[in-house]
Amino acid sequence: MLQVRPFRGMRDILPGELEVRSAALATIRATYRAHGFLEIETPIVETLDALYASGAGENTKLMFKVLKRGERLDVANAASEDDLADAGLRFDLTVPLARFYAVNQSKLPKPFAAMQIGPAFRAERPQRGRLRQFVQADADILGEPGWIAEVQLLIAATAALHQLGLEGFQLRINDRRAVEAVLKHLGIPRERWRGVVVALDKLDKEPPSAVRSEMVASGVEEHRADRLLEVLASMQEGDAMLPILARHGVADEVLERLSAIESHVRSSVRDTEVIVDPLIVRGIDYYTSTVFEIVHPRWGTSIGGGGRYDTLLAHFGVDEPACGISLGFERVLALLDELGIRVGESHRRLTLIFDPRTQVAEALRQARHFRRDGFLVTLLPHDRTARSPIKRLALAAEELKAEGSQDSFWHFTLGADTEPRLLLH
Repeated sequence: MLQVRPFRGMRDILPGELEVRSAALATIRATYRAHGFLEIETPIVETLDALYASGAGENTKLMFKVLKRGERLDVANAASEDDLADAGLRFDLTVPLARFYAVNQSKLPKPFAAMQIGPAFRAERPQRGRLRQFVQADADILGEPGWIAEVQLLIAATAALHQLGLEGFQLRINDRRAVEAVLKHLGIPRERWRGVVVALDKLDKEPPSAVRSEMVASGVEEHRADRLLEVLASMQEGDAMLPILARHGVADEVLERLSAIESHVRSSVRDTEVIVDPLIVRGIDYYTSTVFEIVHPRWGTSIGGGGRYDTLLAHFGVDEPACGISLGFERVLALLDELGIRVGESHRRLTLIFDPRTQVAEALRQARHFRRDGFLVTLLPHDRTARSPIKRLALAAEELKAEGSQDSFWHFTLGADTEPRLLLH
């Protein structure tokens, strides 16, 4: 028999759940818009040249590639996989934004505050909060080199989470140059830094022993890997973090930038911890300096993150600084559900039951009337000789409630009722 399940790592979304998702996305959009961000949209397919040029590191290994079409698909003479493909599904929204800006910069304000919300695709192992198709909600500022960009992004993302009803999360910030200064201070060769950063980015997912093994496999000497983990573990959170980083050779410019971001964000957002955390590195190669993550004690990994990627646009012929943040929409929704936080407004849904042989015109007239009164109206033709549909409607309403719908459900039968009757609240 034909297997009709969705492709592994992708999922169907039922009506009640989609209502919750739509309400959450509307909240994020409205919040970003209130902070001055302009919404754009880019294709889900980009050329392999654009995706590989991004410096996105591990993500390029997780691409869903798109075969060449027609005469260009020459299977017989292909020497490698890339000879068969010329495009791929986007693995994030940042690379498409960089390409978009390079093409359209003359039509855009400077600096350009952009928001982009849409699906991305990665061929990774599906797990809790990590799918192969997932939605990202991004805000980026292009053309602003100063730390005010980071401050604006962190405030906007925090405001969006607060508007969704989420509390108790932390903003953890760092600068890649601080990590690199520590690596240099410990005598780790520059050519090993990329492998170290990729390994350190997994400290929130894997035990230190596994991270140590990955660093050693990348060419770092065992005693230096041990010393690095020891130094990072010894760094305690709090106001003393910047002096500790200074003792490990981190430049004043980096420390001053971190201090400014930390103090201004802390004074601008409510009930949110802002912490300088040297373990925040972000594993994507295109990040150049400031990096940050949003974490919540009830979720094992970050629910959002980003940083400054000042050299990415140069791959597309534009020499402009850039910085961005992304909310992991699937993780945020799952966390809201786990915490029992409801998103969106409630509506009154009415099923109008009528006899299709004699009552069509009256049903259409009544539907217009109820919609003017604020009901969301569904028409249900029903043969009077058949079993009443009320029980079936009640079961469907309960299913929508289980999916997260906050609506109340009503029914009205032409010729039998004078007022709508409540089915399920």
